[in-house]
Amino acid sequence: MKTRHRSFLYGFLIWLGLSLAGSAVLTRIELGRQQEAFTVQSNIAYRLLGQRLAQHDAILQMLALLQPPVQRIERLGALEAMFPQVMAIYREEGDAAWADPQWRQAQQQSLKVERAVLTDVRLSQGRYVLLVAAHPASFAVQLDLNAAIAWDEWPFRREGSPARVVLEWQDQQWVISPGQDRSGPVVFQSGKTLASNSQPFQLHTRRVVTYADLPWGQALLFSLASALLVLLAFYVRKQREQTLRAQELLRIGQVARLNSLGEMAAGLAHELNQPLTSVLANTQASLRLLQEDPPDLEPARQAMGHSVEQIKRASSVLTRLRHSLRESGLADQCHPLSLAQVLDESVHLLMPELERHGIKLEKHLPPQDVDVLGEPVALGQIIHNLLNNAVAALAGAQRADPRIWLEILPRQGRVVLTVRDNGPGIDPHHLDRLFEPFFTTRADGLGLGLSLSESLAQAMGGGLTAFNDPLGGAVFALELQRADDNPS
Repeated sequence: MKTRHRSFLYGFLIWLGLSLAGSAVLTRIELGRQQEAFTVQSNIAYRLLGQRLAQHDAILQMLALLQPPVQRIERLGALEAMFPQVMAIYREEGDAAWADPQWRQAQQQSLKVERAVLTDVRLSQGRYVLLVAAHPASFAVQLDLNAAIAWDEWPFRREGSPARVVLEWQDQQWVISPGQDRSGPVVFQSGKTLASNSQPFQLHTRRVVTYADLPWGQALLFSLASALLVLLAFYVRKQREQTLRAQELLRIGQVARLNSLGEMAAGLAHELNQPLTSVLANTQASLRLLQEDPPDLEPARQAMGHSVEQIKRASSVLTRLRHSLRESGLADQCHPLSLAQVLDESVHLLMPELERHGIKLEKHLPPQDVDVLGEPVALGQIIHNLLNNAVAALAGAQRADPRIWLEILPRQGRVVLTVRDNGPGIDPHHLDRLFEPFFTTRADGLGLGLSLSESLAQAMGGGLTAFNDPLGGAVFALELQRADDNPS
């Protein structure tokens, strides 16, 4: 049925929305965690390298301050052992020039800026020379960054790390960790200049987050949990709908029984009216005959007079009962209401029966909603009876493709609702008696449903007719007053 497919589609869309929203939140949390970890690792690497560069400055400051002679420099093995990155230490007297032109240029620059400067930088090998000009002698230290890094404290793996770590200076670079050559939706990167005036290296870190790094497992678990939540919500909703449907059917059944009793009382009043009239006529005739007899029959005359009065009173009571049940009570309760809404509510109540018998229902409604004058319960009772009769006819006919068509036809001052099925139709011999009380062709029927429906329709200022469709099946036409044409 379309309703079931529509419910499945709504449930799927809700589940999809929850899954996408939850996956987005989980992905954002995971990316935030990974970015925080990357930032912490980059800061640790920056701090460790900064400490090593500060040591290099301290070594040169110590040499410039102590001015050890050449003989003592040769005995500085303990210093090189303490700082494994120190490959060699060189001394040159202040009035002499370094043999290497780069070193001589660095000496002049050091005198100018009054601090240690870089020279002979071979950063691709992780090596460079740090030189300071002093008096009476200048000193230079050859350094190896490969030995300067404490790999047991280094936050990035040297091989196999997903992050790329590079130390840059001018157009040279030293790749500390090559990282993994891959592409992904998110890239984390950081770049800082190390806090050393003498060694202004830049540390760059970069990590690519691939699709494999996203929290697919958590998203799958959340998706399964969302599916269970949606199924539970739809189960609870279905149970609630079934409970409300059962309550509404019970209420309609109670109203139907009360209306059936009213219809039975109206039929009884109609059936008793003629016998009471005959009794009244006979009693009046007897009274006239007795009045011609001079004997003392005054008690008889009084008794017959009382009988006439009681019979008139009974007839009046039954007449008032009939009119109150069929006309006056319901007419005062009519007000404008949506015919399409009442129709949808009636179809909703019978949806389990339609699905059980595999009956397809089609509605043909006007583009704009049409309001009619009616009483909601009474109008719902009529539509329920008509739909229930159509379902019973199709269920007994065993059609291969049972169908019911509902159509609202606005007319001048009136609105017609037709209920058509492709069942066996109505026996032409029964058409004239179809709305008579207690007439039925069903073994378990009371013959009051259609009679009651016709009475309710007439009480609301409308009518109910039935005929056979030339193409097959039965058609019931419910005619009602249009609300916007009511002169009230």
